[in-house]
Amino acid sequence: MTHVSPVFTEYEQQVVRELAVHRVQPNAIHRLLESVGKPMVKLMNLGRTSQNRTVRSLSDHLHGWIEEGLIKTFRAANRLANSKDIAKRYAARGIKVGDDFESLRFMPLSHLDAVADSFRWGSSLLLGAEGALLGGATTLAEGIPGAQLVIPSLILTDVTSSMTLLSRHTCRIATAYGYSSKRPENLPHLMAAMAPQTESSDEGYVALKTAVVTSIRESGQFMARTTGMVLDRQLLEREAPQMIRLITYVADRLGVVITQKELGVLVPIAGAVLNSGINVAFQQVGHQTAKDYFRRVILEDRYGEELVAYAIQQEIAILQERRN
Repeated sequence: MTHVSPVFTEYEQQVVRELAVHRVQPNAIHRLLESVGKPMVKLMNLGRTSQNRTVRSLSDHLHGWIEEGLIKTFRAANRLANSKDIAKRYAARGIKVGDDFESLRFMPLSHLDAVADSFRWGSSLLLGAEGALLGGATTLAEGIPGAQLVIPSLILTDVTSSMTLLSRHTCRIATAYGYSSKRPENLPHLMAAMAPQTESSDEGYVALKTAVVTSIRESGQFMARTTGMVLDRQLLEREAPQMIRLITYVADRLGVVITQKELGVLVPIAGAVLNSGINVAFQQVGHQTAKDYFRRVILEDRYGEELVAYAIQQEIAILQERRN
């Protein structure tokens, strides 16, 4: 049974239900990012509400730097986002757009969703490749004498590149829904679409990214430090980082004996896979967040904020009633 207003089309009713589900029952990746990000959110909030003027000032500066960095990231991403790609996707569906992307807001929502989703896996592939390349490079650099000096640059490049690619995807989604990323007045929409539904998801990505980089560095340092040594079980249990312990644990379960040479090959691969996986996971969350944002904005333009909010709240109430 549903209480969604009859003014919506059947597809729009489905969208309203999805918006409610994503609020009440976020997917596993979103929940993980939220739980990991909560400690960082609490720390930042403590800084903003601190009675110490110096601590409060540092927190305000940090928030300012983050906002400024996000704006610069969007500017860079916008240069990479080719609006002609969006026009071609619509042309393939028999819809001529040209440069008038605002007219897309009056199209059936099903068409807009389909074009937005068409960019999903291409962006995931690109972000996965970026994470794998720089994750593997960071691990390898730890084992090369003198190469450790470039590791901070590799880490900075990784974070900057991944955030730029994530922002580029948001720019494409915005344009696909009729809010061209090339128009300055749409920048608030871009930033709002990039923001997670819960304030801790973004911080969760940063926290996980930091943990992955730390694990990759520790594994590289361990391999460099134990070159020529026998990696017996006692040494692995006493000194090995978590990532190496995981590799050896899986090998033991499979009945495979791993030599130090083989481990030296597997560690960069594991670092690449781990870093790539974090990028892809956050991209999937970011895609749904941006898509839901613009779906709601378009529905509000058509039917008014109050009606859309009421319909979503009704669906949330139904979901909560079923759960109880």
